[in-house]
Amino acid sequence: MKLLRLLLAYTYQLMFVISVIFVLGVSSAYASTNTAPTTGQTHLNDGYSALKLFLEDEQYLTLIRRTKSILTFSGISEPSKKLIDEIADTSEKALDELERMAAYNPSITIEDMSDHTLAKATLDSMRMETAKEFLVSGEDFEKSLLVSQMQVLRVISHLAKQLEQNETNTRRKVWLKQLAARYEKYYQQVFARLSVTAKGKA
Repeated sequence: MKLLRLLLAYTYQLMFVISVIFVLGVSSAYASTNTAPTTGQTHLNDGYSALKLFLEDEQYLTLIRRTKSILTFSGISEPSKKLIDEIADTSEKALDELERMAAYNPSITIEDMSDHTLAKATLDSMRMETAKEFLVSGEDFEKSLLVSQMQVLRVISHLAKQLEQNETNTRRKVWLKQLAARYEKYYQQVFARLSVTAKGKA
């Protein structure tokens, strides 16, 4: 029951943050162009831009884990360490693959949030606050890291599925299907690790 409450709390927090960022981001784009998206390709561009944001954060998981270890002389269990590092490596590679995939016809445009938008400020603030929470957390660091992954991995998986369903390029469709399956598998592995740590086992 305690684990369920913890997961629900993180779920609602993540859903709220994602909603705010998307609303602010879309509003900023409309304000700068005075037009709303009118084509399916524009919606795909938005989806790929969001996917890039999530993958960018995931690639720094190993850095967060190592920084925590250096600052507090504490770490996480070896199975969780290997899983977290694998997710980070996979995300870094996925970003490179995404860049190559964007060039396939019809090409996609992946835009970064402007540093001057409220959406970017919200995202940066959330990232900084989350990093602080991870670095100052004590015995619950491993659990907190795993719970955060439970939600982000599921978002990436479902976002990839939605993009795959709307994608017209065959090579990108195949890549997105594989990406969705890979991150769903990570989700299941993280859930298993979280169940173990919740019971106080390594």
